[in-house]
Amino acid sequence: MLANKTNGRASNSWTLPITLLPWLFISMAVTDSRYLPEFERPLPNQTVTLGAEAVLSCHVAHLGGYKVGWIKSDSKAIQAIHTHVITHNTRISVRHFGHSVWQLVIADVQREDEGLFMCQINTDPMKSQVAYLRVVVPPEIEPTDSGTNDVMTSEGSSIKLGCKAKGDPAPTVRWHREDGEDITMRTVNGERLRFATYEGETLSLIRISRLDMGVYVCTASNGIPPAASRRIAVNINFNPVINVPNQLIWSTQGNNFTMECNVEAFPRSVNYWIRGDGELIISGSKFGVSEVRDSIFASRMALTVHSFEKSDIGKYRCIAKNSLGEVEGRIHVYESNSWPAARATTRRSIDYSEDLEEANNGLDHHHQHRQQHQQRRQQQDHEVDERNDVEDEDEIHQQGDGSLILSMAPPGRDTLHYQLTTTERSLWRSGSRSGSSALASPWLPLFSSAAFTSLLCLVPSFPRFIPFCRYI
Repeated sequence: MLANKTNGRASNSWTLPITLLPWLFISMAVTDSRYLPEFERPLPNQTVTLGAEAVLSCHVAHLGGYKVGWIKSDSKAIQAIHTHVITHNTRISVRHFGHSVWQLVIADVQREDEGLFMCQINTDPMKSQVAYLRVVVPPEIEPTDSGTNDVMTSEGSSIKLGCKAKGDPAPTVRWHREDGEDITMRTVNGERLRFATYEGETLSLIRISRLDMGVYVCTASNGIPPAASRRIAVNINFNPVINVPNQLIWSTQGNNFTMECNVEAFPRSVNYWIRGDGELIISGSKFGVSEVRDSIFASRMALTVHSFEKSDIGKYRCIAKNSLGEVEGRIHVYESNSWPAARATTRRSIDYSEDLEEANNGLDHHHQHRQQHQQRRQQQDHEVDERNDVEDEDEIHQQGDGSLILSMAPPGRDTLHYQLTTTERSLWRSGSRSGSSALASPWLPLFSSAAFTSLLCLVPSFPRFIPFCRYI
């Protein structure tokens, strides 16, 4: 009886584990499927500048005993498995933070690193996600064939400035002047176009002038810093030119005054002052010589005379000389109370100033103003002549033989022709006032001496026409 009870207890103690065993296996199966590795977030694409570091991050949950691997999809090359680098590329390494963040690091990224990269978990079936690594290249300006960025040319010629750039994406090239002035481009038709900035790899400058001289900057950009730029200095050679603002100066005793000459030249000219026939002027107690540069090719010469006296009266010359030529400007100095005595010299100075202004390519507008004044004066003189003609027609008188003669013919006119023409017009006007004279006036030229002489010349030819008279 006791043995039966004991066997009954033993059977009951094994019954519970046996009945719970299927549920235990089911629970373990559910637990395993619930905690399989999975990706917590997508693998983002990367855009990296050439030479920088690229980091691809793969976020995994419940990795457990599984492992993470990296593969370059386009070449099928295994980069790393778990913490071990498989590829022989020394620029590649792996790192992780716990078991949830696994990173593939590529140092000093090159163009060949661009492509698809796969993060893979060795489950069955395999789990993976892919990201694209884009390698961008900042702009770079290619060197010139000449190896220099300076351009030397002569005024009036045409040049082309080149700025070829490369990069990924393809860069855009823009030009501007370093001094802030507009870029002037001339067409073959002579039209001028002005640009604050000009876009294009080639900048064409046609019929270049001294005003186009300066530093041109081309900048290449594609949105990937840093942008690339190049400075090109354009130098234009031309002969010196001098413009004298005041060529005649009057001063009083003891007064100080300054003479100025504006010089334009490139290469830079040597500038100095000469007094009289050849005395070189240098700075001192009597004279002060100075020069101010306004631009790369323009400067202002100044000569100051202290305590003016009679010995300072005379001719002064400002001279500019460079490798292309030499030019001078003249200034005449007078004492202010000697104006009547200096009028003849002043006239010659003005004539010289006109020639100088023409040689200076119209830089001084006084000569143009004077020409316009002369044209208006000639037009006024012409109008006066026409009015005098009308008045002279009325100033006629009758001689004893009845012919009408002008009392005076205007200068430069043919007197005989002018008398005949005026007589005919006068007779016509007088004949229009009296009816009988009006009828006779058209026949008056036939009875003049010139008409009578013409008829006598035709008499010898009359016999030739007699046979034809019977047909009349």
